[in-house]
Order: sequence, then C-alpha cells, then structure tokens
Amino acid sequence: MDRSAATRATAITVCVVVLLLVVQTAIGSALVRGTQPMAVRDEVATEPTAAAWGDVPARSLELSAQQMAQPYGGGSVSGMEVQAMTNETHVAFRLSWNDPTRDANISAPTAYSDAVALMLHGGEQPPITMGAMGTPVNIWYWRASWQFGNHTGTGDWTGDMYSYPHPNETTKPGLAAGNPLSKSEYERFGQNYYAKGYGSLSHAPTQNVEAHGTRTADGWQVTFVRERTTNGTYDAALDESQQLYVTVAVWNGSADEANGQKSLSYRYLALDTETGELSSPESGSGPDSGSGSSSGGGDATGGSGGSGGGSGGLPSVFWDSLGTVVAVVVVSWLVAYRSLGGEGR
Repeated sequence: MDRSAATRATAITVCVVVLLLVVQTAIGSALVRGTQPMAVRDEVATEPTAAAWGDVPARSLELSAQQMAQPYGGGSVSGMEVQAMTNETHVAFRLSWNDPTRDANISAPTAYSDAVALMLHGGEQPPITMGAMGTPVNIWYWRASWQFGNHTGTGDWTGDMYSYPHPNETTKPGLAAGNPLSKSEYERFGQNYYAKGYGSLSHAPTQNVEAHGTRTADGWQVTFVRERTTNGTYDAALDESQQLYVTVAVWNGSADEANGQKSLSYRYLALDTETGELSSPESGSGPDSGSGSSSGGGDATGGSGGSGGGSGGLPSVFWDSLGTVVAVVVVSWLVAYRSLGGEGR
C-alpha cells in the first residue's frame, strides 16, 4: 500500500465526512424549525373531539400499578396516548386511554369515578413520587363524576353520596369546610393541585386549568388547557425558556381504584413548550429509584400505531445513520486512494 496516497485519501475522507455532517445538521435544523412543529396553532383545541387533534403527533406511555406508597394497587389500564398543542397564549394536552366501563356515578358508597391526572414540572426532571420537598410539582386532575355525575340518565341525582335532612355542618363536614372534592357540582371539570411528595397533595388557590372529557368507543379522551402566563406559586412554567416534564396517572372506577390505587407511568415525556413537540428524556430509572428519570419515556406514534425509540437499546434511526456514515467513509477513502494513484503500487 502507498502510505502517502493512503494518508492523503484519509484526509480527503475526513473532509467529506465533516461536510456530510454539516449538511445533514443544516437540513435537520431546517426541518425542525420549519414544518416539524405541526402542533403550533393559532387557537388550541379545548374539546377532545376537535378535528385539530387529528394531525397532532402522539406519544404512548406504558402504565403500571402504583407500587411506591400505600395503598398500593391499580394497574387495570395498560397505556395512554398523550398529545400536546401550543400557541402564543395557551398549552393544551389530550389524553386518550382504553376503559370498557363508564364510571361517572358515585351515588353509592362502593362506587368510584374514572379519573385522570397530568403531572407537570418545568426545568429539571422531578422525582416520579409526586415531586419532593424542594421540588414541587403541578397536577391537573379531571374526574368523570365532576363532568357527568349529575347526568347519569338514572334520575335527578344531586351529586351527594349520602342524603340526610340535616345541615351541612353536621352531615357534610367536607362541604361545609370548603373541601374542593366535596362539592356536589363543578363549574370547572379540571382542578389545579400542588404536591411535594406522596401525601402532600394540596388544592391550588388559583384554579386556572380547564378540562373536558368525552366517552369514546373504547374508553376516554380528556383535554387539559391552561394559559401560559400564571401567578400560581407552583404552577408549571409554560414559557418558552423551559423544558416541561409531564407524566400521567389514571383511575378506573369499576376496578375500585381511588387515591393511591391507580395506573401510572414511571416515565416522563418532555414537552418543548415553543413547538409543542413531545419527546423522551435521555436518562432515567424505573419505579424503585424514585428519581423520576426515564430511559425511554414512551414510544412515539402517529396515532395508535408506529413506534420510536424504545427503552431497550438504541433506536433504529441511530443504526441507519451509523451505516450511512460507515459507507460514506469506505467509498470516499477508496475513491480518493485510487485517484491519487495508490492502486497497483
């Protein structure tokens, strides 16, 4: 082998690879900044059935039973699709999951409502355990009974679990004390909460979250909408300067799921609040760590099918790109070596 020709061929190959990477980066940036953020809208969709959700990319999160704090349980719902939509003033999410039963009537002591919660935190990724001291999280919560409880089709139910002919102070202490979970009717179906770990859930003084649910053929779809600007102490920062971490929990009333007994994701999704793009954080752990990190926060889908990078191994796009680079290196070096007269010496 002609060492001189080989050295010069190697230098030319390096230049070719660098040029290829520069061009690829430029094209990728143009795509991301141009047509990729499909979820940015003039107006965000507040209803789950809005046609605008049809072309918004979705991410799938696997759900498991809650195993970190008593009461343990749940796990009847195995997955959820998450979509996000943004504009200059609002951010909206749509959550979709399968649930064969419609549980919205809690007029009996053993009846529990279907429900869903979205946990959010801006900046650093928070612990999955509903935050922690020094790392509060914002929780948006919807219950089917709040929206549909007094429209069950079985009569005029007032929303009361028990009915007594006595003053509220005697028979309904929660309602008398102003407990937001004790109301018989709700004007807002989405409630805003804060938490600093399990057992610390508190009702936020500022109620600025809107939520609407609808029953589908297979389960539920629920939207959460909030303005970007807010004055709540621990409200999630929805400005464009921070990455937003989101995850979900869901309760199946017919499976007797309530409180800590729920299906939840031990993974986070990261929302780019400027583009509305959901992605999977790069590093993380499962339910035993309590750190809330994720190695594969959910598979990317364009609806109910499709997949992106999973939690096991590197995504296929990485190997495709690596194969392309290797092929370019080999071909470039051989062409340069032969052109420099290295062949046959």
